[in-house]
Amino acid sequence: MVPPGHRTRRRPSAGALVLQRALRGHLRKMSGVFNSLLTPEKRAIRRVVELSRDKSSYFGCLVQDYLSYMSEGAGTQAWQGYASGLELLQTLRQFITQMKSYLRQSSELEPPIESLIPEDQIDQVLEKAMHKCLLKTLKPVVSVALKEFQVRSGEWLELKENLALAKARLPQEMGVADTLPPDPVAIEKIKHKFHTMIKLYSPEKKVSVLLRVCKLIYTIMEDNSGRLYGADDFLPMLTYVLAQCDMPQLNNEILYMMELLDPSLLHGEGGYYLTSAYGAMSLIQNFQEEQAARVLSSETRNTLHQWHRRRTTQRFAPSIDDFQNYLRVALQELDSGCTAKTLQVRPYASVDEVCRLCAQKFKVSDSQNYGLFLVMEGNSQQLAPDTHPQKIKAELHSRSQATPFHFVFRKVVPSAAALDLTPNLYNLTGTPDPLDDLRALSRDLSAPPPSPLSSGLSPTLSLSLPTTNGNSISV
Repeated sequence: MVPPGHRTRRRPSAGALVLQRALRGHLRKMSGVFNSLLTPEKRAIRRVVELSRDKSSYFGCLVQDYLSYMSEGAGTQAWQGYASGLELLQTLRQFITQMKSYLRQSSELEPPIESLIPEDQIDQVLEKAMHKCLLKTLKPVVSVALKEFQVRSGEWLELKENLALAKARLPQEMGVADTLPPDPVAIEKIKHKFHTMIKLYSPEKKVSVLLRVCKLIYTIMEDNSGRLYGADDFLPMLTYVLAQCDMPQLNNEILYMMELLDPSLLHGEGGYYLTSAYGAMSLIQNFQEEQAARVLSSETRNTLHQWHRRRTTQRFAPSIDDFQNYLRVALQELDSGCTAKTLQVRPYASVDEVCRLCAQKFKVSDSQNYGLFLVMEGNSQQLAPDTHPQKIKAELHSRSQATPFHFVFRKVVPSAAALDLTPNLYNLTGTPDPLDDLRALSRDLSAPPPSPLSSGLSPTLSLSLPTTNGNSISV
């Protein structure tokens, strides 16, 4: 008898199973048809995005680890790990550039992008793909971090006060002459476009919206006066419009575009209107009661010149010393399992240095009893104090057949009491931040595949680790 309130699960009939299989097969065929209809550009972008999610690939491991690091603690890592919002954005831009360079020279991307995209369009397509891989996820995190930097420095409150002050000014007091400004209906339309722009993650698409806003302002100016206007007339009007919109978050949106936009796009209309928007926000930030906001300060002009020079200068692919490196380390305790943390580790930092950093981050008081272990294929081996974890990791990643491995910080115990770490490493507790080495490209991206590192490992040499835990291995 079936208890009251209890439902029995009906087993699907043979006919239903046949129908389910037929539907699955039909959906697979439809998916194949859909893929065949994609343009070569969309197919290439889709393939890069798929590779970025595959942690068995070196590219996917780098991208997913970077996303995990930046998103740690609901994004607190994004602003705690950097001195300013500018530094955060510059680091993010550098990572995008590095990943594009890696994809152009890596054999991981199949089919090769050259078979889908003309040579002169590859860089542009990879840029869009990296925006989708990284910025789509990180835009909310970066926005929170940029605002946090402003709030902590006092700039946010100052900007809001100056916006209110500028908003109360008449157009003529803002330097607007010989034309009527946009009416309230037009201002609301512009604000709506700005709100749309803020929701976008692609700096290129953001600039497109900014371009439409600026052209709308130009059109209103010309329609109201019946004549054409130049740049000297446009800047005061743009400043007035931004003050009327009263959106302090636009300041960070402009910074986001200025630092993350592909440098090749800074020479056209987008670059011109972007610098105009920066200049207008700068006038509002430095707004004073007794001074009409119509002339950029020499400091702002110098900042724009330096920014343009920095962003448009062609740079060579950086070497390993230019990268900001990270290492994932798990703390193994007898009573609490494994907890993973992401640590910022220099390429040539020794095991001894990493152990001191682990003791600080994991708040271990008796650190002299702990060591750093390499765990792979069920075996665990303590690393000697003068070896370099980043070199070991880069070498392991460079092998054609990658083997999962972990760095574990734990107490050094006698071999008779060896710990079985492997099960816990796949079920970590605590703060999840699976980041190995974000930029563990231990070779120059413009160079051929690396020769064996001084660590003594080579891509073809198998690493056999004994199961005992009391001995050190020099690598």
